[in-house]
Amino acid sequence: MVSPFDALDGLMSSAVETAYGEAAILTPRVSSQYVQRSADDNRPAANVWGVFSAGPGESQIKGQASGGEFSGSTRMQVMRAEFWMTAAQVSALGFAPARGDRIAFPGRAGSPFYAVSGVQHTDMGDTALILVREDQPA
Repeated sequence: MVSPFDALDGLMSSAVETAYGEAAILTPRVSSQYVQRSADDNRPAANVWGVFSAGPGESQIKGQASGGEFSGSTRMQVMRAEFWMTAAQVSALGFAPARGDRIAFPGRAGSPFYAVSGVQHTDMGDTALILVREDQPA
């Protein structure tokens, strides 16, 4: 039985996905040290639907402090990008997205390819793919 909260979450996720979602192609890849990423034969490429977001962010560089010599921390301005998918979209994939997979947005002319640098799951089953721009478009 679905709780009222789960039902409301499903409705809200569906509304957000409908209003802001877009098509993407998720291409699973195998990664290993010293070897270029290649297609994963065990997980086929899939058309997915989710919400892409990119915007400015801030990242701190951790450092050593000795007494009062280091009064602050170094910060870098970064561009953060992620692709959010509902629990229903993730379960329809049939496999779990993984670090190193590639995602492309065919509806965005000239859009770069992105690589998944992290996968974050919520307790409601949604998944956020943390993205970085690919250096090589191949």
